[in-house]
Amino acid sequence: MRIIKTQQDLDVLRSARALPAELLVEIEDYFLQLRDELEDDFRLDEHGYIVILEVRDNVRDLSNVGLNRKNGGLLGSLPEYVELLDIGEGLQAYKIAVLYDNDYMMTFFTQAGAHDEEVEQWLKDQVERN
Repeated sequence: MRIIKTQQDLDVLRSARALPAELLVEIEDYFLQLRDELEDDFRLDEHGYIVILEVRDNVRDLSNVGLNRKNGGLLGSLPEYVELLDIGEGLQAYKIAVLYDNDYMMTFFTQAGAHDEEVEQWLKDQVERN
């Protein structure tokens, strides 16, 4: 799991080449969009930050980002929306927005196919629901 709160977090991911470049561009574009919308009040830790879910992450227990095991983690959430993004080079990723309260929305990104069948089906169902 990678957590992005600042531009520096994105810079570290870029220099470490921890993600496919196309996915990082998509995430950075979203980060810049948030920065433009929030303007003077740009602090992702106050409004909800960006979380990148990776293959080994247990999406059923994301208690370190507010979605605990007891409630099913991501699978127990009610996302505002889930998008399937065509990143390029055959790469697809999900963008999942979960509203915690009126002022705090966490956005998750994960590559399509990175999780078990149940999680992948849940993500597909969420895309179709929206």
